[in-house]
Amino acid sequence: MKNFLGNLIKLILSILILLFGEEYFYKFMNFLGINLSKISSNIVSLIIYVVIAGCIFIVYKDELQSAFIKYKNKLGSNLLYTVISFLVLFIAIMISNYIAKYIAGLVSVGYKGLSFINIFNRTFSLDLIITIIKSIIIPFVKVTIFVLGVNNLVNSKSGIFLSGLVYSLYIFYPFKAALLYMVVNAIVSFVLFSILAYIYKKNNNIAFSILTYILYVLFAGLLTVKFM
Repeated sequence: MKNFLGNLIKLILSILILLFGEEYFYKFMNFLGINLSKISSNIVSLIIYVVIAGCIFIVYKDELQSAFIKYKNKLGSNLLYTVISFLVLFIAIMISNYIAKYIAGLVSVGYKGLSFINIFNRTFSLDLIITIIKSIIIPFVKVTIFVLGVNNLVNSKSGIFLSGLVYSLYIFYPFKAALLYMVVNAIVSFVLFSILAYIYKKNNNIAFSILTYILYVLFAGLLTVKFM
């Protein structure tokens, strides 16, 4: 019970940091008298996510350090497994996107569909470097919270379902839309984090899920252009 309560507090704290980190960062800077209006919004966004990632790392420091140390012990085979996991994840997301789009048409609701970044069709610049860094930091933050944090609460396979559910609720928290619209549009998010949670459960190592999602964010856009 003590461990459950501690893990629940860590999860709630982490979600609150992610949800309100940006808003309160600006308020804190204003309180200090620091004007961010003259700084590129992309740079400010990067700073915010670095701060958020630092906070999340502190919350889950021991587990994250242990996970990546174990991952490096068999780096070659683990990287190969991660690449295969990324390809499976990409195919699963494409299929679930098609299904969600089909369901949206059947029930006559709007469907946002997938959006990808493609870093390979952009001109090399500071903004591209920032985008790449954020494409590493943000998956780290989200997987740590919604896979590791959620699955710390439950030891059973129900954590796989719970990860997908909690992430879907997080994604649609800001939206004020019809329930059916949110359910249909949450299908892909649910599948995404359910698979990442399965990868974690399969390996008992959050590093696999973090790196798989980083590969997905960085390279899914390229695969979409090449093969879709």
